[in-house]
Amino acid sequence: MSKFIDLFPLSVYRETLGVDPALRKSLAKIILDKESRSPVATEQESAWLGDTAGHEFLFSEPEFAPLFELIARSVRAYLGDLGLDDQQLQLYFQRAWATVSRQGQRIFEHAHVQSHISFAYYLQKPDDGGGIYFSVASHPNELAPELFTTTKESLGILKLPGDRTMNRKYIETAENEILIFPSKTLHSTAPNMTDQPRVSLSADIVVALKDSRGHETLMPSIDHWRPF
Repeated sequence: MSKFIDLFPLSVYRETLGVDPALRKSLAKIILDKESRSPVATEQESAWLGDTAGHEFLFSEPEFAPLFELIARSVRAYLGDLGLDDQQLQLYFQRAWATVSRQGQRIFEHAHVQSHISFAYYLQKPDDGGGIYFSVASHPNELAPELFTTTKESLGILKLPGDRTMNRKYIETAENEILIFPSKTLHSTAPNMTDQPRVSLSADIVVALKDSRGHETLMPSIDHWRPF
């Protein structure tokens, strides 16, 4: 009798935040106003990215404070469910920005290698507004480079595409939902197929130790850093 033993899953934390609809509507309007005042020249299919448009510290804006309090609790719950003692960790919102994806627009594959934790929160998400893809550059089961890709699936080499044989996984998301994941994870979004904008908020989070004594790895608290 044969069987597979599946190892090393990527765990994406998913939660509905319960943000009041009026607050979501108000914050979405602020973001859409920012988009209208600071358009950036991008590829036609690319979404508006608030960080490259000069709006990368939304956690510093008072209107967003209640939302970031809820997000902070979700991030700590994510760490706890992973089995980490968050009381020994100091967490920092490094930067936070919004994205606006209009009809036909998407966010291309990328990772946030300068931080530890990232998330996507959906302030405004129409039906058929497009979900999120998570990818790996090299699937652990891949026998040859680029074997476990959609191209090979379309050519019929992959007869049973699935978690063991595909390097990309799609998650359909919903309004008022947050997804939290390691920053190093490759991710992208599907195009928005509606005439209503998809408005999401993302942030990068840095994890440091409150007390680094006895630890060889993980960042010490920035209170001990010295600029030069």
